[in-house]
Amino acid sequence: MLLLILKIIAFIILAICLGFVAYWAVAVIKGDAVMKILKTKKTPLKVETMDRHHVTLSYTIPIKNVGKQLGTVMDAFVRIYLPFEQYDDARVTGHLDDFDVPRHDDYWQAYIVEPGKEKRFYITLDIDGKGTSILGDLENLPEFGMDIIYQIVARSDYYYAKTRIVITREEVQNALYEYTTEAGK
Repeated sequence: MLLLILKIIAFIILAICLGFVAYWAVAVIKGDAVMKILKTKKTPLKVETMDRHHVTLSYTIPIKNVGKQLGTVMDAFVRIYLPFEQYDDARVTGHLDDFDVPRHDDYWQAYIVEPGKEKRFYITLDIDGKGTSILGDLENLPEFGMDIIYQIVARSDYYYAKTRIVITREEVQNALYEYTTEAGK
């Protein structure tokens, strides 16, 4: 009798183990969503608005699902790394929106990205000068980093990922030059 009970318990344990193996085999074969920000497809900075003490710059950057399953971008935001010890002539803040459905209330509306498809993030940089002219305040703007941080939900547990974008002084200067040249015409 004891031998029969042990055989039944062993069979149940074996069945559970085989079930886990089968589940993970199917998960590996079917794959998951894998989101990747395509840094090489980032658009150049563009001046959206500008006055004597403020400028708003923008750019777009795609995020692509390079995986095999649907993935949901549940949350996304930017973080600017420009401490006042490094640069104190202006304050730089960033905002991230869905390019196709921009919002102006800092609320992120989740969206689904199909396998092999891209969506675009729309990122704005608001720069508030502290001097008498925003152009003067930005003359010594150093290169600074900005992280795009996003939460993905798919077949596996949700996860956060981030991609570092570097904004150079030359990029900012070129955007300002193009804007002031167009405004002067």
